[in-house]
Amino acid sequence: MGQIEPIKQIRQYLEFIVLFGLVLTSGLATYQRNFVWKDDITLWSDCAKNSPSKARPHNNLSVAYNEKDLPEPAIAESITALMLRKNYPNPFISLGDAYLKKGFFDTAIMAYKSALSIKSDYSDAYFGMGNAYAKKGEMDTAIETFKKAVELRPNDITARVNLAAAYGSKGLTDQAIAELQQTMVIKPDSPDIHYNLGVAYEEKGLLFNALAEYKTVLHLRPDDHEASYKYLEISRNLKLRVKGN
Repeated sequence: MGQIEPIKQIRQYLEFIVLFGLVLTSGLATYQRNFVWKDDITLWSDCAKNSPSKARPHNNLSVAYNEKDLPEPAIAESITALMLRKNYPNPFISLGDAYLKKGFFDTAIMAYKSALSIKSDYSDAYFGMGNAYAKKGEMDTAIETFKKAVELRPNDITARVNLAAAYGSKGLTDQAIAELQQTMVIKPDSPDIHYNLGVAYEEKGLLFNALAEYKTVLHLRPDDHEASYKYLEISRNLKLRVKGN
């Protein structure tokens, strides 16, 4: 009986080693998986590698490259996605975004129009196309295109802000203000909207309104140096105006 106990202990020890090894391996795999998910390019590169014949991972990888301002690999991945799946509008959006980053505005517009030929109510295509027309200086067309994007997706803050900016570029300050006021209803705590509204009010000579907007920006984003400069400048000008009277 005295010899059985050490054997039992050895067996228990071996079982513990095996169990510990499984836990360690599982933990390592989880760590590696979590590490992959922390970076979109790494994540979708891994997915595209594991599923090379699926279009979606290549499209998502293209989007990830665009988000990192890497248009050339984004173009390559978009084309791969389109070769794998016909009538897939999403890669055309990413392709357009990449060409837009490279300054090929007409090519970008062609890509966005290709997306619309597949999905006529694709707001992202109108948004991208509006940006391309604005970059080309074709503000009238940009305005109409941004309007279509907003019509399809009324709560798209960025599209509304870009529409307001296009109005401002045309000197249509009242329209810009109206658009920004509507946008503020959707997202009242956006410092960017308040800042743009302040700029529009300033251009109209509505300095007290502009001052209030810049003050709101500083409340929402205390380290905004541009808003701080504009707030101090307008305050100084208003004080000088009062003294002059």
